[in-house]
Amino acid sequence: MKSHTLYLSRRNLLALLSKLDRQAAGDETACAIIKYNNPADLYCNTMDQVTVIAVADDKFYADRSPGVMHPADEAKL
Repeated sequence: MKSHTLYLSRRNLLALLSKLDRQAAGDETACAIIKYNNPADLYCNTMDQVTVIAVADDKFYADRSPGVMHPADEAKL
């Protein structure tokens, strides 16, 4: 299986979190961003195009418990 690399900036991550918050507030949003491969970027994604979709925790973990995280990261959630 080939491994790909996807780079998300803080801005990208905050946008996805904003979309989840807007969805929870009743707004209509696909909760998605599309990232394109741009060879001029310092951090160039390794696939031509990818759609990143944010999913609320209660839906994503409906059938299983979340995995273990580093305690310092878990404490911030």
